[in-house]
Amino acid sequence: MRLVRHSRANRPEWAELCAAALVALLLVGLVLLPVLRLVQAVLVEDSPFRVLATADTRHAVINTVVLAVVVTVISVPIGAAMALVLRRSDVPGRGALRLVVLLPLLVPQFVLGYSWTQAYGRAGFTDAVLGLRWPAVLGPVGVAVVLVVNAVPLVYLVSAAGLAVRAEPDLERAARLSGAGPGTALRTVTLPLLRPALAAAAVLTFVATLESFAVPQVMGSPAGFSTVTTRIYSALSLGSDPASFTEAVTLALALVLLAAVVITPADLVLGPRLRFRRTGQQAGAGVVRRPTAGGRAAAAVLWVYLGFAVAIPTVALLTAALTRAVGLPPTPANWTLDNFVAVVDPSMLAAVGRSLWLAAAAATLLTVLGGLVAVVERRHRAGGLGSVVTFTLVLPGSTLALAVLIAYGRWIGGSLSIILIAYLAKLWALAHRPVAGGLDRLPPEELRAARSSGASLLTAVRTVALRPLAPVLLGGWLLVFVTALHEVTMSSLLYGPRSETLAVVVLNSQELGQVGATAALSVLLALLLLLPALALWPVLHRLRRVSHG
Repeated sequence: MRLVRHSRANRPEWAELCAAALVALLLVGLVLLPVLRLVQAVLVEDSPFRVLATADTRHAVINTVVLAVVVTVISVPIGAAMALVLRRSDVPGRGALRLVVLLPLLVPQFVLGYSWTQAYGRAGFTDAVLGLRWPAVLGPVGVAVVLVVNAVPLVYLVSAAGLAVRAEPDLERAARLSGAGPGTALRTVTLPLLRPALAAAAVLTFVATLESFAVPQVMGSPAGFSTVTTRIYSALSLGSDPASFTEAVTLALALVLLAAVVITPADLVLGPRLRFRRTGQQAGAGVVRRPTAGGRAAAAVLWVYLGFAVAIPTVALLTAALTRAVGLPPTPANWTLDNFVAVVDPSMLAAVGRSLWLAAAAATLLTVLGGLVAVVERRHRAGGLGSVVTFTLVLPGSTLALAVLIAYGRWIGGSLSIILIAYLAKLWALAHRPVAGGLDRLPPEELRAARSSGASLLTAVRTVALRPLAPVLLGGWLLVFVTALHEVTMSSLLYGPRSETLAVVVLNSQELGQVGATAALSVLLALLLLLPALALWPVLHRLRRVSHG
């Protein structure tokens, strides 16, 4: 009897085989097939190199690479400095600072860029109130600055996570007790331990800048500054021109190659170094110090930066949405809700409904699929699945949208289904990574005990794993939902007459020059993102407390 049970326990179950087959099928359909069709579309053309050799295309490629380098070089030190400063207990108000620093991540890139044009551009907020404007806000300098503001929170998060995992407070204190000054301890102890995390943040920032579309489109295109993503958008807008389609496909593949050249060696070099495990006991909690002069100065610098980067653009966007006409002073006497009333029409409400449906569907499906990939990886030691899923996250959105369009546009082009497919392919890793990390921290003995007691795989997962995994599942769902809700790059390339998302409606309004309507729509889009995040945040916090309790 024991032999029969033993053989049955070791025989692969149909549920596991079906899960593995489903994951493999979806990876082929969502990732491999579109990318291969994109490569095929480029290879059948006889002029891809001629496309890349044209002056306009060459300038767009150079602009893209230079922009990515500049944004990376500037944002990584700023984000790392923020993480180091907010780690200190003598900085007053660091809890509020940690929250405000992350706000640009919750604001769509398009809204962030447009708010800067309304804040510092001609006839903008500072121009109307103080008579000061920044002419370079429209052009490459403004694009670079706003992309830095958007990238700094990402670098901050990666650096703060690196400090939480790799920092050695005991070594730092030992260095200080040995006579080393704060700068020497930072240079000889902290920064060498943080170097892999900073390198990973630099790679992420570089790739994210390569695929950025909304900010260059809003702030660069009016000044004649083009990048690869804006060239793809403009080429696809001329759908009846075969030469334009060839240009778009060639540029999309060029972005893939650029991203692969950066990501592949970085993954090989940084991957082992980022996997860190402490061998000793965790250091005790650091000494909580009262605010010092240095801490107050650091907090003041951060508040000034956040005022210029976040507060003034936000106020400018709100006043632009409330002011009844362009050129009027943004004072309460000129405020009205007419812009909001004008944009809240059936077409806009339909776009909101489509955006919410797409975001909720993508978040729900990817939470399930992310868990499936994590389970298959864990059961069958298929680590390559996670790498394939992650590849589409770093794949530029315009490239992935074009690949999906080539693969499936003949049947479902212009529909919500093709946008959903693009969301699933692009955002899979956002749901997979949290679940995989949660499974790594789940003791395998508990699952084995449930299985040996006669529970099926699904019963064991439901009764043993779901409770501690609830916070990461909800966190992954929320991350995908928020990201999909403000996605504009893929949506702007794939939408049809009845499949516009709210982000696409805002982009189209901006291109028509409707300042008040665009500002009102941008405010509504930002609120549509912030409200679900703020509503679910206490639930996520409560689940974490329960799972750790």
